[in-house]
Amino acid sequence: MKQNKKTGIILAAFTLIILMSSLTMAFGVAIPYWDSPEWYPLKLAPGESKIVELTLQNTGEKDMVVQADLTSDIARLDDVKDTYSVPSGEINEIVSIEVKVPKDVEVGTRYKIYSTFKQISSGEGGMVEMTGALTINFPVEVVGEEESELFDPTKRKSVLP
Repeated sequence: MKQNKKTGIILAAFTLIILMSSLTMAFGVAIPYWDSPEWYPLKLAPGESKIVELTLQNTGEKDMVVQADLTSDIARLDDVKDTYSVPSGEINEIVSIEVKVPKDVEVGTRYKIYSTFKQISSGEGGMVEMTGALTINFPVEVVGEEESELFDPTKRKSVLP
């Protein structure tokens, strides 16, 4: 009886490993800002806005269709569409996100922009297709005008007469 139980557990584990290996995603999103010990946020002053470009990457063998969903009070997808075709081997499909910091927000306020990219099934006949999703986030920090990424020191007024 113990041998049958061991065999069943080994068979179940082997089956699970095979099933999970087919779920490996070859899909990624490159982001220019991140929240880590180094803290590399998008820095904007109150009232400023910037288009942030995320890069979709498909290193797999099949073309993909990906749907973007954005969760934020200060950002929106800048594209008309929310689905993106990412051909196999493509590493530069751009998703544009417009980030607008309110004029009345305090310096020092921090936001996180969350975006989920869900692979949409092709809908073609055949085997059941497993799809996945990837959620990314990047930080936005409200800073003074001179610390902003958009600050241009050449346009600053001189205090000298």
